Amino acid sequence: MRTILKIALLAIMAVACQKEEITIGTNVSDTFYLDNKGASMRVLVEGNTASGTFLVIVHGGPGGGAYIYNTDYISNHIEDKFAVVYWDQRNAGASQGNNNGKNLTLSKMTNDLKKVIETLKARYGQNSEVFILGHSFGGMIAASFMTQDTLRSMVNGWIMADASHNYPLNNRLTREMLLNLGREQMDANLNTEKWEPIISWCLAHPSINTMEEAKKLESFASDAENLFPEVKHIGFSDFTGLIVKEDWAVTSMLFNYLYSKHADINENLEKTGFSTLLYKINKPTLLLWGKYDFVCPSELGTEIFNRIDTNEKQFVVSSKAGHAIMFQDPEFFCDKINTFIYRYR
Repeated sequence: MRTILKIALLAIMAVACQKEEITIGTNVSDTFYLDNKGASMRVLVEGNTASGTFLVIVHGGPGGGAYIYNTDYISNHIEDKFAVVYWDQRNAGASQGNNNGKNLTLSKMTNDLKKVIETLKARYGQNSEVFILGHSFGGMIAASFMTQDTLRSMVNGWIMADASHNYPLNNRLTREMLLNLGREQMDANLNTEKWEPIISWCLAHPSINTMEEAKKLESFASDAENLFPEVKHIGFSDFTGLIVKEDWAVTSMLFNYLYSKHADINENLEKTGFSTLLYKINKPTLLLWGKYDFVCPSELGTEIFNRIDTNEKQFVVSSKAGHAIMFQDPEFFCDKINTFIYRYR
């Protein structure tokens, strides 16, 4: 009996000590969990790892997830050329670990991004070339990362797509955009019954001072882009196929989202901005925006463009997109990213 137990234990130890398989190829799908400071974060690497080039998605939130970005279009038009890294941030997507508030901070999430990049280079080669792409809230992590002298040298360049780097400025620009375009629509007698309450609320709130006001403003911003026929409406039904195909961890995603939605990080973000530090950024930069993005208006991209310390920069706007340019104008999105990465890898 003891011999059988000993053999079983040795077998378990052998399996546990086996080196994790790392795939180098043109059509790869590797999943691993990265442990850092109380979190166990899911990382999916898909596409052409043989290219030696990796695009790290820094998703929106807090509490969102990278699953939604793993579309067939991106798979067919970016992953065939480079590897795309779908990283679920702490308390987001299928990530696991502690849910205590002290571990859900922008500084820890910035450190998480550093660990992701270090792990990619350890797995696929120290000469791997890395680009980061921040979307929505992910722009705050990307801006935090890129404005730190010890971190931005880890990447070849960065991309901001409908992203925020300054929440107080973001709120002001969103309110102004709602008022300006809302009045234009009212003058043209378009959707007047929907614009009236938005304009009235914005006039009654000349500044955004509370979380409740910020959430209400964001809700109006999300609704506003759907009032323009040029913009493709993105809803839950657009992802039902992905949920089944990719076997989404729906329960984990829901609990992570609900926790993050009410976490203290949101209060802190409302006071956080990186505008005065943008001058430090000297890396190639691509800024992608939707013309009808009210959530993160394109003036945020204009400020980044004007403040960073590099001539290797491009700011382009899609006339068909709102806050989700990668879904609303995927051809434009993928084409600009591929051109950028090919140029600076």
